[in-house]
Amino acid sequence: MDYKSVLLVIIGMFLGKTDALQNLELSLSYTNFELFLKTHYPVYHIEPDTFKGNGSLLIGGSRGLETTDGQTTTRILIIFVSSFTQLNRTHVVVVHRFEHCLKILNRENGNFQTLAGTCGYSGYTEKGVPSGQHFKPFGVQLDIRNPGKLIVTDTYNHALVSVDVQSGQLHTITKSGFKEPSSLQWANKQQVFVINYHSYISQVNWSNTGSVESHVVTGSPTIQGDAIGKMEQALFDTVAGVEKLRDNIYLVADSKNRKLKLLDMNQQVVGAVCVRGEKPCSVSSVLPREPTSLVEIEGKMYVAMHNNIYKLTGESFACKYVSLPSGEGRIQLRLTEPQLQSPVQHLGQVHVEQIAQSPYSTCTYHSTVEDFPVTRRLSFRAKFHLPCSLMTEHGFKFYVKAAFRQKKKIIQELCGKNCTLPLNLEPQSNCENDTLTVYWLTSRIHLADMKEPPEGMKKVTEQINQSSLMTSLGSHDSSYSFDTDSAQTNTSRDMVEVALFSTCTDPTQSYDSNTDLCS
Repeated sequence: MDYKSVLLVIIGMFLGKTDALQNLELSLSYTNFELFLKTHYPVYHIEPDTFKGNGSLLIGGSRGLETTDGQTTTRILIIFVSSFTQLNRTHVVVVHRFEHCLKILNRENGNFQTLAGTCGYSGYTEKGVPSGQHFKPFGVQLDIRNPGKLIVTDTYNHALVSVDVQSGQLHTITKSGFKEPSSLQWANKQQVFVINYHSYISQVNWSNTGSVESHVVTGSPTIQGDAIGKMEQALFDTVAGVEKLRDNIYLVADSKNRKLKLLDMNQQVVGAVCVRGEKPCSVSSVLPREPTSLVEIEGKMYVAMHNNIYKLTGESFACKYVSLPSGEGRIQLRLTEPQLQSPVQHLGQVHVEQIAQSPYSTCTYHSTVEDFPVTRRLSFRAKFHLPCSLMTEHGFKFYVKAAFRQKKKIIQELCGKNCTLPLNLEPQSNCENDTLTVYWLTSRIHLADMKEPPEGMKKVTEQINQSSLMTSLGSHDSSYSFDTDSAQTNTSRDMVEVALFSTCTDPTQSYDSNTDLCS
């Protein structure tokens, strides 16, 4: 057999030992976990202190607003602070949650006054001071789209609200899709994350025309729990904060589960975060107390946990490995296998050597991949009665391909999370002896030494075979005349079955199913 060297660049993803390409979890580890400050009261929000600088933190909590460098702590305000944001170096906007209003502090002269809402009165009135009203506002952020405005989560009005910094005028951005919104975090200039009802995260999007829409990113509006994996499967119990690490990668404080989790928008997954250097990091570390806020400053992650603030350093992603199908030179994966203990290891048909690692972004590998002549892809196969002569008619082939795509949607819906039929993989077919055989291809690829499809797909195929929409191809057109295009059944009376679709690694060769060879 021939061997070839390929450079694999796995962007935000890792390699792990398996005989098929699978999407599982990624993880992040910190090697150093130390106490930064003991506050003696619950902390709800922390940010870098832009007034003092020098790595100092601004802290909001049940006893007020304070600033600290870890050695010296100074009290600035004595009120309950659920959240705050710094307008500039000298001015801080504080959410006075239980008084239903926002206040602004000038740190140079100590002037402290109402900015928006009517302190002491709850409601929902889109006016300026002193007539505008909130109902227990929670989170506040500068509106990076509109200088001079703030974005506020008006919790019990289930709304995202804009506040004019000069007049205090309130304006509803949207009330669609929210349930008791709390904290905020900008993703970019057109998108902001909003934490809802403790258990799920929404994303609000502004279009270029100014219209606003929101949708659930991860977590569940109805279920609180503890799960990682695909974003639609992940569960949280009281999300307290989201902090941006890199573009499209965020750290999430899952408070009541006492964990941190990694949100990767590029790969649409939620992964584990370990804080004591655990290897492998397959489950998030349990923290000493519930995390309530987090912020990254100069590569150090500060996490408020009730009445303590901890500092995390020495972050690294776990680069992991997979057995590759022949000919793959660039691949993206999420995996759960342990890290290699040695720099080079032979995994099935692959020799992999890690060359370099850059946290959060790219793991670079050099590998030697055995060049199998045949690659097999997991698929769903069905056979239909159909005159093969019709498949030479261009017009009829158009209707047949449309029928293929319709069946692909049906299979994907019934298969659900158990398999993925990629949009870029068209169904494959061949016609012999007036029998049309169709393969709907999934994302799972197996090595050439696998001759039979894997077990574990029985339940999926049962659901597909129960669909009346699979009983025929559905390709009828009045321009063509034939008796039937009904589906054939196998010895188990199934219309659709799991199969391996074999192709040649070399695209210039043809696969012979009788000999299982390429030429």
